[in-house]
Amino acid sequence: MKKPLLVLTLLAVTGACAEPASDTSFHTAVAPAPPAGSMFLYPERIPLLDGGFVNVERGIYFAPVNRSNPGSGVLGVEVYRFRALPEAQAGTPPIFFLHGGPSFAGLEGALEDIGTFEERWLPLTHVSDVIVVGQRGIGSSKPTTTIETTTTSDPAEVAYDPKRAEAEFQAVLTEGRAFWEESGLDLSGFTVLEAAEDVNEVRVALGYDKITLWGGSFGSHWGMSLMRLHPEIIERAILRGMEGPDHTYDHPGHLWNVFRRVAEEAEESTELHGRIPDGGLVAAFEEIARSATANPFTVPFIDPKDGSRHDVLFDGHAVQSLSRGFSTPLDSVTGLPGWPADVIELAEGNFTRAAGYLYFRSLQLQSGPQYRTASYFQLDCGSGITPERLAEQAADPANTVLFRMNWTYTAGCPAWDSDLGNGFRQNFDTEIPTVIAHGTWDTSTPYENALELTPYFKNNKFIPVIRGPHGAIQAAMSASEEFRAGILHFAVTGDMTQLPDTVTLPAVRFRVPGSR
Repeated sequence: MKKPLLVLTLLAVTGACAEPASDTSFHTAVAPAPPAGSMFLYPERIPLLDGGFVNVERGIYFAPVNRSNPGSGVLGVEVYRFRALPEAQAGTPPIFFLHGGPSFAGLEGALEDIGTFEERWLPLTHVSDVIVVGQRGIGSSKPTTTIETTTTSDPAEVAYDPKRAEAEFQAVLTEGRAFWEESGLDLSGFTVLEAAEDVNEVRVALGYDKITLWGGSFGSHWGMSLMRLHPEIIERAILRGMEGPDHTYDHPGHLWNVFRRVAEEAEESTELHGRIPDGGLVAAFEEIARSATANPFTVPFIDPKDGSRHDVLFDGHAVQSLSRGFSTPLDSVTGLPGWPADVIELAEGNFTRAAGYLYFRSLQLQSGPQYRTASYFQLDCGSGITPERLAEQAADPANTVLFRMNWTYTAGCPAWDSDLGNGFRQNFDTEIPTVIAHGTWDTSTPYENALELTPYFKNNKFIPVIRGPHGAIQAAMSASEEFRAGILHFAVTGDMTQLPDTVTLPAVRFRVPGSR
């Protein structure tokens, strides 16, 4: 069944092309495009941990590229549906699950990882049908509007040149935009408002009157757009990693507050007793960044593969790139417990491990391009930022510490004609019953986002997840049976009374400097 889907998807993309590009071999239409509003579903079997299978539905919804332009053709938005278990309460609205990014690659790869279905999706099928809607122009939705977005090498031995990097970045984006526009794709249709209409139309195509909205990060931003456009279809909502109408650009001061909260706990820990720099961890890192900006220096590093010596530059830019740590990947489970040790190493004058990180990072950047999509830029740059908030963020002292804050937007958005306007970016009141869970250690969407937004949700239950990561709901469900039972009960009934006021994740053990 997969081959016909791929053919239909190809037709949906090419149907939008009024004038074929010079090389049409890869996208020449061989049949009329499917009509907007149609859907192609087929059965798929997902392997289970116990060796069995679960039957699900997978397919493509054919959405208008741009609903304000009847001649824009159609594109394909991937849809999964997991049917409710027999014991689910009849009549419960289906859960429509909206992923973040915007960079959702689709579920196929994740579902091939045995146990993912049982961990992520099976609990929700005890509630109702679960529908996962893809993101237009991204991942397994078609077309996947891939562009090359990084060409600068940024070697460790060379000082960072922001003007050159910005010019190269914008040149690549301009070329990528031209490719898709010359292929006949109306990029002005790639906004979060159009993506919200995709969700509503999938609802109609599947025959549902009301839905439960479940989203996080960009998925919360996407979901809030739907809540504003079509409040009448949403029975209730469950949100985490809040990204409001004016939150696409992350606030540097609010993000740095995450590290302040980590530092406060680390400074009281037994494992780091006697190793905390005078003035504390945050002040120590801020001083290292100031010093390197004023007086750059180099640190020798020996490549363990070939024995070659490299003088790694530590200037302000390089130190900023270490602000989130360098010894472990950054998240609240594995990365943040290592961040204090990284700062301590630098404060004690040990730059060897940091030099290795910068050296290998430079090799990675030189090894090949990184990719995003035209849809990513159209979606996020369209949501944009108000001038007032942009000025506030630009003046924040944390910009001197954090690495390239919002650089993708400030450098990249001028290459795109995508702006929904400041009216879109205003917060709005809603009476939809909503549970909001947000991690205090969320390094992707700062906790302060939720504090700003919750007053506009007039019927909400706000649950801080202490030490919680970006995926606060999943972490809270794993840590607290009360929360797990309460959130599923709310999804069925709309009753918030069984939910806790807070969820506290287990205390972390901070890594000792010099250990791995």
